[in-house]
Amino acid sequence: MRPTSTLPSGSSTDQVKAADELTALADVIASRRSIKQFAPLPVPRSLIERLIDVAVWAPNHRLTEPWRFYVLDGASRSRLGVIAAEITRAKVGAAGGSDPAVLKRKADEAAASWASVPVLIYVTVVTDPVPEVDRENYGAVCCAVQNLMLAGHAAGLGTSWSSGAVAGAAELHALAGADGQERMVGLIRVGYPAPEAAVSIRQRTPGATHTRWIDGT
Repeated sequence: MRPTSTLPSGSSTDQVKAADELTALADVIASRRSIKQFAPLPVPRSLIERLIDVAVWAPNHRLTEPWRFYVLDGASRSRLGVIAAEITRAKVGAAGGSDPAVLKRKADEAAASWASVPVLIYVTVVTDPVPEVDRENYGAVCCAVQNLMLAGHAAGLGTSWSSGAVAGAAELHALAGADGQERMVGLIRVGYPAPEAAVSIRQRTPGATHTRWIDGT
């Protein structure tokens, strides 16, 4: 897949086409929501590969291509569930929870929550010793994640981006086989939304609220 770029001719037909394309893209962006409940349906490997191909067209100064994608499927999801259970057990215990039944229930819930996701994509960035390049690389990978999620939404998939304790666990980094030069950007859930999946109806403040036009006068 390669991007195409054409200058508008100025004709009314081209202007209408451009407006329609912008509207379609804006609808995809604005209608995407984080999904955490999924139908027990497999996602074709070819579709995941297509999403990643779309993802890497993110803006990337210096063309460092700093993104790395680790797709957790099959038994690796169960292993992630075990990692999530241990993290949850430790977190609940640190917060004062000591009832063994409560600890087990919450740990089991965490394990099931992660292990039941059809596909999990662990995304990392290759770090750089030069601070400016490191910042640019991280920003590029964040853009790649957004591309992946929007492409998934357009394909009828639900996604959500996690960067919490499970996503940041050293055990997950090791499970993925990521090296020491990489750091976590996110753990992306991917799957077909369950019929009962909760969808946020939260709105965004209009962009104009956070925009200043600087004319230099």
